[in-house]
Amino acid sequence: MEESMNIQLKAREILVSESHEELAMIVDHLFKSDEDSEVYKTSQALYKYCVSFNPGCLAVKLLKLYQSSSDGVLRFRSIYQLSETLNGLRNRKLSLDCLYEIKTLLIACLTMQETKECDIKILRRIVSFVAYNVMDLHKYKWDELGDCILSLVNSNESVKGFHVFIDLPQVYEEFIQKFMKIMFKKATEVLVNPEQSGVEDWSLALQTVVKLGIQFFDTRMKRNVIKKLMSFQLLNVLESAKKLVDMGNETFLVRVLRDFERFVSRDMNLYKYSELHCYFVSKFVNKIGKVRGVGTQTKELVTKINMLFIKQYHGKESLRGWYDHLKSLSLLEVLKIFASTDLEDRARDMAIRQLNVLLSDHTSKRVEIEIAEMRQLQPLLMSCLKEQGVSYSMFKVLGEVVNHVAYEMLVCQEKRWDDLRDYVASQSETEFQRAVYVFQCLTMQLIDDGFLDPVMENLLPEITTRLEPPRELLVDNSCWVLAFNGAFCAAVHLIEDPGYTKSVKEIAHKMIDSIRELVEREMEVGIEQPFLVTQILFSTFDLLHFHN
Repeated sequence: MEESMNIQLKAREILVSESHEELAMIVDHLFKSDEDSEVYKTSQALYKYCVSFNPGCLAVKLLKLYQSSSDGVLRFRSIYQLSETLNGLRNRKLSLDCLYEIKTLLIACLTMQETKECDIKILRRIVSFVAYNVMDLHKYKWDELGDCILSLVNSNESVKGFHVFIDLPQVYEEFIQKFMKIMFKKATEVLVNPEQSGVEDWSLALQTVVKLGIQFFDTRMKRNVIKKLMSFQLLNVLESAKKLVDMGNETFLVRVLRDFERFVSRDMNLYKYSELHCYFVSKFVNKIGKVRGVGTQTKELVTKINMLFIKQYHGKESLRGWYDHLKSLSLLEVLKIFASTDLEDRARDMAIRQLNVLLSDHTSKRVEIEIAEMRQLQPLLMSCLKEQGVSYSMFKVLGEVVNHVAYEMLVCQEKRWDDLRDYVASQSETEFQRAVYVFQCLTMQLIDDGFLDPVMENLLPEITTRLEPPRELLVDNSCWVLAFNGAFCAAVHLIEDPGYTKSVKEIAHKMIDSIRELVEREMEVGIEQPFLVTQILFSTFDLLHFHN
């Protein structure tokens, strides 16, 4: 108890002292000492009490330490420690008196000649915290910060201004108008010369331009004006991206997009992007993914960035951005998205549906897809069929996709697809519902005995076994419905083969007997859904006609 009181008294003395020496020692010990040492433990206890007692006063002391020290290492450690501390106090409202002093000190620190770019990267996080406190929590303005950013952007080290700006919360219109034109001008100078600018500065300029766009959407600026401004900047980005790809330097672009992904992830988590913000960023980055000649890595990063918005929102605007991205990809790239188990189900569902639409257009001859692309899909489709955990709705669409590819390979190209045959045959017992569903999706006439015979040999006995009518209504009867539909499809495929005449008659009798028993037990309604009953009755009528 006495030791605790001593810590509290000592911490208060440090906070009110004009000297910065003891605080400098604490910071030094926190970075250099062994965590098990008494020196570290004492310094940690003193620092924690300062944070809990008066974080605003501690911030003032640490900024003054940075401002007054000639030791570059100590200066960096002081602001790094402050940045980490404020990060844990994000929504804590500091007093206006403290904020006034902190704001003044921060502006001085940002504009000091000794302040290096590595320091700015830390100071910008502190600025972000203070700006959020001032503008969001207290609803005040901070005009001096706008003037400071203008001064930094106008200097020979304009990237310092970029750094400070990109971490800001939503600001008011007069604030951004101060430096908007010069910031666009300086960002353009960087973006049009990627080789001269280097990866880090080019990446920073891209983030700055996008952040400006995000800020614009919450001002009174007209949409057509925003569109015109951002279209010009996007053109600069795309021209440089194309130049990099043509020069064989796509690695540059990949590094930029990795930085951009980290920036967007942090920014949207801090400031909760609206759906409009998400759509804007998604559309911007999708254009980069569509640059002619970009490789797999670039497209995968564009996909990852889009996924950030799908996780945040499932609304119209964010989904539209994801859909636009899917349209820019090849068939195999879309299937890879569906195959990725790391993605949200909503994103995967949209991917497999988009693939189904594209293949359907090919089957109906509205568009033409190269056979080489179809072949690329086959191995991955087999992996997708075997994946556990795919929802019923997605597996249904997957079955339709398999049918389109099978039609092209088996009918149009007259090629075998042994892996598909083996899947249906081998899964007939262990994964009956999946196997029989894939089988009934195959709408083409299966005339190849090398495909049909092994499938029927394994699938027919399982279908016959599962045609026993359900005993109760209030249970899941989907297996029986699938077996019934599978039996009908099997009969259609086998009906013209003399070698299967007996099997077809047995299937027909089994189906008719099953329906008859359900009718006698007054279970013809409510088996699954009304449309299924209708389908079953029509199927039975056809089979009765054949039987008679």
